[in-house]
Amino acid sequence: MTSLRLSQQQRNHLVLLQRPASDVVELCKSAFDYLINGPNLNRYKALAKKFSNTGDPEVVQHAVEALISLLISVTTCVSSSSVNIQAILRQTFADIDDEVVDVLEQFVTSKRNFVEGSIKSANIRAYRLVNLDWRLEVRTASRSLLDQCNVTVTMKLYLHTEPKNENRELLEVDATGRSEQELAAMHEDERRHRKDMLVQTDVSSLLYMIKTLEDALAESKTRRIRNIVDGIH
Repeated sequence: MTSLRLSQQQRNHLVLLQRPASDVVELCKSAFDYLINGPNLNRYKALAKKFSNTGDPEVVQHAVEALISLLISVTTCVSSSSVNIQAILRQTFADIDDEVVDVLEQFVTSKRNFVEGSIKSANIRAYRLVNLDWRLEVRTASRSLLDQCNVTVTMKLYLHTEPKNENRELLEVDATGRSEQELAAMHEDERRHRKDMLVQTDVSSLLYMIKTLEDALAESKTRRIRNIVDGIH
């Protein structure tokens, strides 16, 4: 029998599933909403008053995050349609009602395609930045401009889908000892995987983009993202 990759802490958080099936439906809806839109603290506060004796919204949020891990774990474990999802859930949660198991099975089955698509998308090798050229351009005067000075930043982004040494010049190809056919194949491979992009923006927009990227980097270090990535891998 296939076993699920759930930590003991996650199993402890799922104790909240020992409730009527209608309440578990609300938790499953919250879990999927978490995947799409992120955590909804106001919703967790409302559910905490109903589900938790302490009224602590973190109890609900931990249960929702554990449900996401459960969804991802079942999806990655079930490699074919012949696997009995309900049997896996009953083995994992032997102490919950049959109606709750049915709700969990429906939740996993209905959201399985979404999770599989997300995992496949995560495994697609996207373009990565390997080099950057930039310059400041200043227009000091123009009849068409109300302002006396207009500063822009022009950047040339070197993107590639294959892992590259960031200190390597993308335009350099060692031709020593290679035939014309090999060089042609190398140029074709480079053209297929490489993309150069010219971008021009003003300073305020550049600062906004930097802040957005820094916020995304901070978000990637949160518990929510770590739980999702750990479930995928």
